[in-house]
Amino acid sequence: MKRATLKEVATLAGVSTATVSNVLNETKNVSDEVKNKVFSAIQELNYQPNIVAKSLRVQESRIIGLLISDIANPFFSIVVRGIEEELAKSDYSILLCNTDSSVEKEDKYLKVLIGKRVDGLIVSSTGNTGDYFRSMEKTGVPMVFLNRCPDFMVSDVIMTNNIKGSYSGTEHLIRHGFEKIAIITGPISISTGKDRLTGYKRALEDYGITESDELVKEGNFDIESGYTKMKELMEQDNKPDAVFISNNSMTLGAYKYLKESGISIPDQLAVVGYDDSDWADIVDPPITTIKQPAYELGVHAARLILARIINKQVKREITYMDTELIIRHSCGCNKENPYSCESNKLETTSGCI
Repeated sequence: MKRATLKEVATLAGVSTATVSNVLNETKNVSDEVKNKVFSAIQELNYQPNIVAKSLRVQESRIIGLLISDIANPFFSIVVRGIEEELAKSDYSILLCNTDSSVEKEDKYLKVLIGKRVDGLIVSSTGNTGDYFRSMEKTGVPMVFLNRCPDFMVSDVIMTNNIKGSYSGTEHLIRHGFEKIAIITGPISISTGKDRLTGYKRALEDYGITESDELVKEGNFDIESGYTKMKELMEQDNKPDAVFISNNSMTLGAYKYLKESGISIPDQLAVVGYDDSDWADIVDPPITTIKQPAYELGVHAARLILARIINKQVKREITYMDTELIIRHSCGCNKENPYSCESNKLETTSGCI
């Protein structure tokens, strides 16, 4: 079906195209009688305004480009909801692109979004490479990095305190008495992977536990790598008695391997994960996790990009939001074993009995 034009609306309503434009954009006072004629014509013809053309005229699209590395990850789904709901309050929409952690896709989608004349960009970057981000700065389009940021960028950043979160998860296992604590970390080339590994190492050092290269496995923040890295840990001679897993997707993959292999959690292996998905409280045993304020991260990122659109000259902002240790049973709490905690409300500073 041919798309109706502004001229056709004007002809049917018996007015000029300028009058139709004034009605749609509320740029001049038009009588209620004329408005009713124009809206009736619009409805009859199913006329859809050309948003792109309008954005060219007014130099704004009221659209924010959103680049997410893995939309299948429940963490990012919640983040996106926070962004979308906050932007909607200011009559902004999002154009979402999923990069699948691919540098090539990230580069391609950035160019597409700039071509769509988005008013701003919120980016969860794929890695620490991507020189194409530097060229984005030349476009003058405001950019906020979410959860991950290349080291060389000087844009606004909003993320959780990954080092502190990883430290608290590792410390909780240490306070249970475990000494052979492994970590399945994300890619070290990504800030989240690097920072969570740093928190793990600092906890071991602070408690006088010797770090072992064999107990450090680098995954890809996905289910498959969680499975394969857990398999490597449990099939090597130097097996861990506890493991800290750096995101929810890898935790799910690790759990799958442990269940298939008949390895009892936490009796044979204690587990603490990062990210608190809905299923963390449903699996058996429920998983002790480091919870990120995913929705709040999205809300803050949306507010930050809107502030940057209004005033591009404001000082760069770097915000770290706190995590929370959610204690369940996979670490050994509330179980009849030597590592049981006094209560399910144990905090990392209170220790275990």
